[in-house]
Amino acid sequence: MIEVTVRLNAGLRRYRPALGIGEALPLHVPEGTNLKELLSRILQISPEEVAFLLVNGIKCSLDEPLAAGDRVALWPPVAGG
Repeated sequence: MIEVTVRLNAGLRRYRPALGIGEALPLHVPEGTNLKELLSRILQISPEEVAFLLVNGIKCSLDEPLAAGDRVALWPPVAGG
């Protein structure tokens, strides 16, 4: 198992309502877990609900494997003007 931290931003916070704004969620995940598995299997968030996936501040694809200490930030699609 490795430890990563996840920040759920904007509307994605509804999946963990106990988290404060900007608060990170520490998770222990199996080694070799990728972002798609983190979303769908562990966090139970549909990948279609996430527009931006950042790992350590870098935009990544769903097949990106996670490493110990990674900081994951998830953003839903947003609109505005």
